[in-house]
Amino acid sequence: MKRDLNALAATEFDILIIGGGIYGATVAWEAALRGLSVALVERGDFASGTSASSLKIIHGGLRYLQHLDIKRVRESVRERCILLAIAPHLVHPLPCVMPTYGHLMKGKEVMRLGLLANDLFSFDRNRLADPDKWIPAGRVISRKQVLELLPGIDPAGVTGGACWTDAQMYNSERMTLAFLLSAASQGAQLANYVEAVWLASDKGVVRGVHARDVLSGDTLDVRARLVVNAAGGWANELLAASGLPPVPFQLSTAMNIIVRKRLLNGYAAGVYGNFTYPTPGGRTHAGRHVLFMAPWRGYTIIGTFHRPYLDGKVRLQATEQELEQFLTEVNSAYPGGAISRDDIVFVHKGFLPMDGVTGKTGEVQLTKHYRLVDHARLGGPEGLLTVIGVKYTTARDVAEKTVNLAAKKLGKAKDGGRSRTTPLVGGHIPRFSSFLEDAVAHASGGLSPSLVRHLVMNYGSDCARLLAYGQESAELLSPFPGSQVLGAEVVHAAREEMACKLSDAVLRRTELGSAEYPGDEAVKGCARLMAKELGWPARRAEREVEDMKRGYPMPHAVP
Repeated sequence: MKRDLNALAATEFDILIIGGGIYGATVAWEAALRGLSVALVERGDFASGTSASSLKIIHGGLRYLQHLDIKRVRESVRERCILLAIAPHLVHPLPCVMPTYGHLMKGKEVMRLGLLANDLFSFDRNRLADPDKWIPAGRVISRKQVLELLPGIDPAGVTGGACWTDAQMYNSERMTLAFLLSAASQGAQLANYVEAVWLASDKGVVRGVHARDVLSGDTLDVRARLVVNAAGGWANELLAASGLPPVPFQLSTAMNIIVRKRLLNGYAAGVYGNFTYPTPGGRTHAGRHVLFMAPWRGYTIIGTFHRPYLDGKVRLQATEQELEQFLTEVNSAYPGGAISRDDIVFVHKGFLPMDGVTGKTGEVQLTKHYRLVDHARLGGPEGLLTVIGVKYTTARDVAEKTVNLAAKKLGKAKDGGRSRTTPLVGGHIPRFSSFLEDAVAHASGGLSPSLVRHLVMNYGSDCARLLAYGQESAELLSPFPGSQVLGAEVVHAAREEMACKLSDAVLRRTELGSAEYPGDEAVKGCARLMAKELGWPARRAEREVEDMKRGYPMPHAVP
């Protein structure tokens, strides 16, 4: 995957996608897989916005049963199955548990019926060749078992627990990247740090965009027969800059935290916490809702803290007040965890569409369904689609529908469905456990089993490409201090994965700093390799380190 702005400017594409998050990435893969010529531009780095702020869960739709939304349950089950199959190195089954209380809606009897219904509506969940990816049936467990799995909850009133299995992404940034790399392998021209400034149109037809290279300041025109606006929370900015009316949707912010504590015994958990919301009437509403906690790469990730995004007054950088409010809620749900502010090592904060807030309580009401807007049908220009997504899990499905509409407008055959079964880059793994065992047994360079596992979990069937860098220098197969990330991964990120800045490599191409600040020694070592690959002078490398520290999502105290 190469950043070639000359090729981007020299071609007229069938489809130009604005936005390099999970929705833009899946549209690019879907369109390229069908043989359409595809371009994609992203004004920051790929997966650097909301897509990097995911809770890492690939939902099977259990929570939609309480609203009898069977359509969303079926969509979620299908897409979870597809992602387990096409990205087996990045998506893995995750057992979950929720305590039960009393004999009503939170009781064992109702939960048992819910689990039975979930199993019924997900009857085809295990149509996968790899049994390592199968999802077992739900079950109800005893009070004793729940307290063993969740030692930090308040035991008062607990009668038992409901167990089910969802899926979790090991690395959500590399998940988005896998779709982009796969699109590039089919000929798509992709470029990060290219901002779409305004839409170029002629006689009521969009013909592409006028763009700016964020890194150099140079401008370029990217021509296309159809433009897909997949800029997420920033989608209306492009429309406004182009003199077009906005797509009517409201935004909320969603915040998750990562703590340097292993709070759970192998299971993720839905636990009830106390919360307070400011109401539109100026009062404060107190209530209880479910928080989700999951073990993740040696940490615990906890979410989600929702707030309305009103008039652009809320920043995506978390405030100390927000963190304190969320910690109070988390500790009410899991008091035995005794989580303090110092335990928080990373914060995710991104945009989610909302329908509004509940008048009596002030709670955010998240939008349930994606929107796919054909602007020509609303009196706008021809050749422009805007997609507003609501879930990471169903992005591929929305992309399939988006490209179906695009193909129709372009006069192309639909020819869809291949993305449901075609492995992504790194996903050519028939049986995950066997692949992992074989990789460990035949690893070169004297790598430990844990280092080989790390490579498999991030790169899958492409991990041999990383090991090949050891032929250049054995040092590239050495991990950075305090981590399992190899120098080869940074070199690969610069050469093959369009890492342009130090933060791209530390936060999104590797797992070096995506959970917490990895320490100055590791960061400076990464900067030295990036400088060598990209020809940075010494001052540029120093500035990259300084910029990354200032822009880091959390204070970077070295453990």
